Parts: sequence; C-alpha cells; structure tokens
Amino acid sequence: MRAKPQSPLPRDTVPAWSPPTITTDPILEKDAAGGDFRANLVNSLQLMPLKTFPAAIRGVIQSELNYSVILQWVVTMDSEPVLSWAFNGVPCGMGEKLFIRRLSWEQLGTYMCIATNSKKQLVSEPVTISLPEPIAQPTEAEPMEPDPTLSLSGGSAIGLLVAGILGAGTLIAGMCFTIIQSLRTDRQRKGICS
Repeated sequence: MRAKPQSPLPRDTVPAWSPPTITTDPILEKDAAGGDFRANLVNSLQLMPLKTFPAAIRGVIQSELNYSVILQWVVTMDSEPVLSWAFNGVPCGMGEKLFIRRLSWEQLGTYMCIATNSKKQLVSEPVTISLPEPIAQPTEAEPMEPDPTLSLSGGSAIGLLVAGILGAGTLIAGMCFTIIQSLRTDRQRKGICS
C-alpha cells in the first residue's frame, strides 16, 4: 500500500481576519438551541460607530486627494480590547486611531475596525472613503463662434485688405502696360511697313 503524496501547503488555511458572513444554507439556518441562526448572528453582530474626520455621512467620507483622514474607535469595553483596522477586508493597522495622511488613489475604499478582548469581539460600521462628486452646473447654450483660424479682425484684416488692393492695382497696371506696349509695337510695324 502506497501513501498519498502530501502537499507542501496546509489544507485548511485560515486568513488573519475575514469579515463575518451570513449563510443561506438551510441546514445551517438553525443554531444548536434550535433558534434562527441568521437572526442570532445579526443580533450578536452589532456594528459600532466610528468617529471620523472629516465627518462620515451615511458611512461615506468624501475627501480630496492629498488631504488627511482620521478614523477613531470610540466604544469602551470592559477589558481593554486589541484594535485592528481592515481596508477592503485586508488588515492595515493597529490602535485606537487610523491616520491616513495625504490621501491617495490607492487608499480610497472601505475601512472597518475590529475590537477583540477576552470576552467578545466588536466590529465597527464600515466607512467608505471616496472622492467628492463634482457638482455639475447647468450651462446655457452659447451661439457658435466662427472658427478663429478663418476669421480676421484688427490689423491683420487691414493688412490683408491693403495687400489685396496693391495686388489688384499691380495686376491692372501690368495689363495696361502690356496693352500699351502691344499698341506701340503695332504702330511701329505699320510705320515701318508704310
């Protein structure tokens, strides 16, 4: 009998932290006492508020890039908790406050704090940091302006007008000169021939 080859990786990997989930499996809907598992989970998972700067409105902080954002755990617990912060479900810090200095694109997302002591674990309400939405002002319709490369005004219009007049004068003078020369040539021929 041959032994099965063992994988170098452990089979049951447990992440450092994962948010609580609610199952929809009907077998797991009842807890050991026969109660509703989902209702007990929701009742036991009371989300705690965070103090934020700037203030969060409905769980959203709108801040410009390069500004600071502060998130603070404010709930007191009977024995001192260990406070850890998660950003989009990934651990990102420890302590009572989370300072985000010079907010960048990579720091936009959802933050939560997890407080754990020997008796219980509390989770904060999620706070999402995003950029402010631009306020669109209604614009009035403007008349179309002519293409600036095709329109002339001021000195350039006067210069073009003078150049056109000089060109037309030169053309007329050249035609007159040619006609006069041709008449002189004809008279000279007639004078020589007669």
